[in-house]
Amino acid sequence: MRYVFYFLVCWVSVSCTSKAKQANKQGMHYIRQGMYDQAITEFNNTLSHDAEWLPAYYNRAISYANTGRYKEALHDFDFLLSVCPGHAESYFNRGVVYENRGLYREAIRDYSQTINLQPAFRKAFHYRGLVRFRVKDYDGALADYNKAIELGLKETDIYFSRGVIMQINGKMEAAIHDYSEAISLDPSDARSYYNRGIAEFSRGEETEARNDLEIASRLGFEKAKEALDIYFN
Repeated sequence: MRYVFYFLVCWVSVSCTSKAKQANKQGMHYIRQGMYDQAITEFNNTLSHDAEWLPAYYNRAISYANTGRYKEALHDFDFLLSVCPGHAESYFNRGVVYENRGLYREAIRDYSQTINLQPAFRKAFHYRGLVRFRVKDYDGALADYNKAIELGLKETDIYFSRGVIMQINGKMEAAIHDYSEAISLDPSDARSYYNRGIAEFSRGEETEARNDLEIASRLGFEKAKEALDIYFN
């Protein structure tokens, strides 16, 4: 699974029995422990006591998704959105499920709906940008990365992927800047050292390029070893 799901949700429910509340509480405890199968059992218990208590459907969907049971997760998210079509977190997490299944068009649609409902939902811009990058919509991806950064999100993947787009477009100085930002957020990100080294080499900055490629190689990035052999040996 590529992404972390949003777990907790505040939901006003018209009724909930004490047994349902207790089962849901235990389910949330299991979620926090990463014990998703046990969590699913508790959310099933919750719904057996109160079939209309919506948070249990959401929490169960999250648990299904984290065990790779995407069909069941989608079923719960679909039900939630039929009842609460304005629930942005359900659109977002359904988008994550679609993306993990390789259904990129559907994922983009749900991330877009998340943004329509919550224009400052910065993770939705981040994830939509990553999907757009996957389908080679580089202009769309770039716009999403820029918006996520504008909203204050600092993620290694954002800067790395934006750097790749800049490198594809021949904007090596901008690419180097973004790879440097990625490295500052995660100094163990070998791919950013490698890509920065390649960008530096293209600018004739051989000392810097060799240093970055050597770091990437020490971090276990195989392509860096190959590049060192080609360019410097």
